[in-house]
Amino acid sequence: MRTLTSTIALGGALFFAAVVPACTANIHDNTVSIPNANVSMTSSADTSNVKPDESLPITVKVGNVVLVDPSATPSADQVNEAGHLEIHIDSEDTPAVLITAQLSFSITIPSDIKPGDHKVICRVHKHDGTPTSAESELSFTVKATSST
Repeated sequence: MRTLTSTIALGGALFFAAVVPACTANIHDNTVSIPNANVSMTSSADTSNVKPDESLPITVKVGNVVLVDPSATPSADQVNEAGHLEIHIDSEDTPAVLITAQLSFSITIPSDIKPGDHKVICRVHKHDGTPTSAESELSFTVKATSST
């Protein structure tokens, strides 16, 4: 009986593999939409004179997005508009410096950041973590520090 069960299971797997082609879709750079979602960022700090290790206060405005903490479950009527914010410095290819559902927060500028022009990137992500096309950038300039 065990041999018959194994043979049937193997046959089913081979049939499934032959009939259903393998899925090789690359969704790494794709974005999904929360209909009409938008986001904008401002800072009360002097963004033309930022220093390493400095705390940069940021205020975000979102439209058509229900911000839900990534660890919480959105209600059934919010699931299509539920999202959170992912914050990066200079590139979304670097780890996020913050993932939040708050509209006001501060990020710490890395101590090893090079002097020059940089940007904070804020993107709305759907609640499942998928990035959307709603993004905002805030430019800032790191001034060289002198050591004594």
